[in-house]
Amino acid sequence: MSQSDQRNELTREELYERLWSMPTTKVAAESGISDVALAKRCKKLNVPKPTPGYWAKVAAGQKPEKEPLPLTASEVFIQAAEKPLEKTLSLPETTEQLHSLATELMRALTAGKPDSQKHISVRERTLPEVSVTKALIDRATKSFHTILSGVEPLGIPFRKAQGSYGSGYFQKGHDRLYLKIEEELVEQPAQSGGSTRRQSWQWPTDCQVASGKLTFSLSPERYGLQKEKQWKEDDKTPLGELLAQIVAEIRRHYVEAQKRRAREAIEREKQRVESERHWREYQEKEAIRLEEERKRKHAEALEATAQTRADDLLKAAEWWRLHQTIVEFVSACEQRWRKDQNSSLTSEQQAWLTWARENAKAMSPLETGYPDAAKDGPFNPTAIPFGGPYPAKRDFPRPPTMPKPPPPIIQHSGSSEYVPEPKPYPFWLKYQGR
Repeated sequence: MSQSDQRNELTREELYERLWSMPTTKVAAESGISDVALAKRCKKLNVPKPTPGYWAKVAAGQKPEKEPLPLTASEVFIQAAEKPLEKTLSLPETTEQLHSLATELMRALTAGKPDSQKHISVRERTLPEVSVTKALIDRATKSFHTILSGVEPLGIPFRKAQGSYGSGYFQKGHDRLYLKIEEELVEQPAQSGGSTRRQSWQWPTDCQVASGKLTFSLSPERYGLQKEKQWKEDDKTPLGELLAQIVAEIRRHYVEAQKRRAREAIEREKQRVESERHWREYQEKEAIRLEEERKRKHAEALEATAQTRADDLLKAAEWWRLHQTIVEFVSACEQRWRKDQNSSLTSEQQAWLTWARENAKAMSPLETGYPDAAKDGPFNPTAIPFGGPYPAKRDFPRPPTMPKPPPPIIQHSGSSEYVPEPKPYPFWLKYQGR
């Protein structure tokens, strides 16, 4: 494993341990990077480095104090969010200034118009979804203020919705929590001598009235009812306890989200390291394969050059034999004609003899400059550079009297036999009879 790979695999804690176990220059050298690059990495990961005189003190036998590794932002948040919370959170006093978003919520609820159940609903991008009667506006607003005061100091702000019709939400990183505050409807209590039975002409809501109690809901999705958690105010559980539970749940949700992301980051880092290891192994194997392929092609090129020169010798000898045979044949023809015609030749015979001798001359390898001892003879394979250039080849045309090369040898269970190459299947025959 290379030094650069070791550097990439170092975690924040491992880098800290190395920096405080050996001089910075040595850490940079082992990691394969410069001192400047190492300093930038330490700054990015918030890893403290020893002071310039630290190692001089160590060499002198002293034990200088080691600066501790500071917590990351995620660790600071988790540490603060996991601190014990009071079991009951009180609503702010009337004289206490409310959170700006709580003030905005109160203004929106006060300006709203009640519906048929006397509920005033708010669905704005900067606020949570709220639906209460006029009598509970103050309690709902102060409850929202208490929840904000319990989570925003930890770095969990209430964000504005991105869509045109959505409501606001708590957000840290990419995790959201939607808050909904409602006042439930309950069955209208029976009056003396009366009945609570609903008449056939009445809607179900006609027999329901506002409960005067708040219900809080938290959901990571705006319409994720299956994941929704609810807290209902009743006589046994006062509002202060509900608010403490809600704040604790928001904190717990984001603590779990941070821990989950930390685990995912570690898993991604492991996968990255594993992927890089596989990639390095693949590159090493591929480099070996390519080198072997180059060696094989080099050996084949040398062998092909030597074989071609040997074949050229055979072809040249055969062309020379044909040349000599034709020359002798033409001379015999001339002697016969002269004998039969008292040494006189016709113009047609003279033209034929000239044509035949020119063809015989063209067949002679000597006319092409063959052989050249430097270009057509043996060569030293070790003197040829790896990958070429390779010695030149004439590659004579094959004389018509020379046999064609045998078909390829195909191995069958340890034995060899000559098998002719299969002829291509005629395309026109493939679909006959269909």
